[in-house]
Amino acid sequence: MTRPPPIVRFERLYLTSFALGLLIWALTWDQLSTRLADDPRTAAFGWMLAAALGLNVAIALFQYYAVARRGVAWVRWMVVLLTTLHLLGLLPGLFSAPLAPPTLLGLVRVALEVVAVTQLFAPAARDWFGLDDADGEDELDGHREELA
Repeated sequence: MTRPPPIVRFERLYLTSFALGLLIWALTWDQLSTRLADDPRTAAFGWMLAAALGLNVAIALFQYYAVARRGVAWVRWMVVLLTTLHLLGLLPGLFSAPLAPPTLLGLVRVALEVVAVTQLFAPAARDWFGLDDADGEDELDGHREELA
């Protein structure tokens, strides 16, 4: 099946947001690792920063593949949830003055994610997720669930 234009737009926006997220990680890595090392309670857990980055990358790539390449309907809700969490995580940084460059980049990243998520709910994307009302399938689940 040919991917509809909203799914192609989602893919481009989501991957751009992903790349921007990696840039933010790179810009804040020293600050985060220093903060972990300076606190005696967290000094022994420096490895967790790399583990968190690895987990972030794995989740983002899974979401990309499942939504943009396989059309798994329930994963789009996972994308919505994590985009909402990214937005909520960014809010505290918006009220500090002056805004740090990583916070501004984070704002751009979340804006890209929000626009990407809206593409998943475009009418042209319904068939991609198997959400055809005529076949009696559940609206949230669809019938393209398998990743295999």
